[in-house]
Amino acid sequence: MKDKFKIITESMHLADRGDTENAVNLPSNELKIRKVEKINIADDSEYDSSKYLKEEDPKLFKSQKTGRGPLTDPNWRDICEPFMTCYKAVTVEFIWFGIQGKVEALIHKLMKQVMIQFHRRLFVETDDWFGMTMQDLRKMEAEAAIELEKKRLGENVPEKK
Repeated sequence: MKDKFKIITESMHLADRGDTENAVNLPSNELKIRKVEKINIADDSEYDSSKYLKEEDPKLFKSQKTGRGPLTDPNWRDICEPFMTCYKAVTVEFIWFGIQGKVEALIHKLMKQVMIQFHRRLFVETDDWFGMTMQDLRKMEAEAAIELEKKRLGENVPEKK
């Protein structure tokens, strides 16, 4: 489809409670047409129930390293410390007469579900990454790059335990 299809995701992580007006510095023409959705990773009504995994439920997890969780208080976003907001701007263009709007809406819906699932998982895996150094992260990135390349080439990659 060449230049008739694109998905762009921009991210910014800030130590605030979601009150930064334009975290990813959208130009004014995009800022006035954007749709803001505040996602609550502990709110199951926003989550595709067919993807539910008990081990990824932030309402059931308590970090041994940080003491954070479980996220059972409906106001957890107002009382949790420290706090970070992950801002995402997702731009979708699917230029195909007759189905453009429907396909773009479907992609936005799917992207929202992917983000909810990813951030739920990230929260319950806090003890796996909390306290890592930059050297630890770089090593993990290098290992992941090798693993992805093997998968891309169709090689058998044993699952991590």
